[in-house]
Amino acid sequence: MSRWTTQELLTRLAASFGGENVEEVPTADGAIQVTLPESGDLGVTIALTDREIFVSTPLVEAAQVADAAGFNEACLRLNPVNPLSNLGLTTINERDVYIVFGEMAPDSTAEQIELEIRTLADNAIDAVEALKSFLVTA
Repeated sequence: MSRWTTQELLTRLAASFGGENVEEVPTADGAIQVTLPESGDLGVTIALTDREIFVSTPLVEAAQVADAAGFNEACLRLNPVNPLSNLGLTTINERDVYIVFGEMAPDSTAEQIELEIRTLADNAIDAVEALKSFLVTA
């Protein structure tokens, strides 16, 4: 069972990241968007369920990848050295999108959630740098 309601976590994250950088996602129950100005306005989404806290950010649309097989292999090799984060492929608005994500226990503390958000942002930036040679726009 989650120790957090969406509103409780929203309030806590607004205190940590600034109210102007934190908002509830209106189209998803239990989801919060945090914008990180210090990371180039990277948006990180936090989704709450009874079983987990899911933290994610888009990495790149699959259509922007020039060599999908090479990119996928590079992602698999990058995953083990990417602390607290994973790379995956999902569909967002009917488009395939690579994401960086992490999962936490529903009873994680605010400090742990804040660390996950910051670490995930750092890992997303590092992943783009490591994988940019596979992108069409590199």
